[in-house]
Amino acid sequence: MEPQIKAWEINKKVKEILVSNWVDTLKLSISTIRDTVFIKGQLAFRQEKVSMGEDVAVINVLKRLERGILRVPGVKRVKWNLEGWQNLGGRWFRGKKK
Repeated sequence: MEPQIKAWEINKKVKEILVSNWVDTLKLSISTIRDTVFIKGQLAFRQEKVSMGEDVAVINVLKRLERGILRVPGVKRVKWNLEGWQNLGGRWFRGKKK
């Protein structure tokens, strides 16, 4: 049986994934409850590595982030609550659901 992974360990690994993809983690709240990672806040990139005006580039980074986070041991789901972005059925869109 695999030992229980602590939430702080998962959060640390998630932050490492975000930082390695140029995400400004100071504008995000990251938490873990059981097997679900919650990421909330404003999506911003450091040093303008990704242009927020290019939806395709941002969406590609979001998909890469989710794949990386789901590879973290103990994580089965990622729940996003990003200002200006929504994920519906695995597809990313700019804007919020009305």
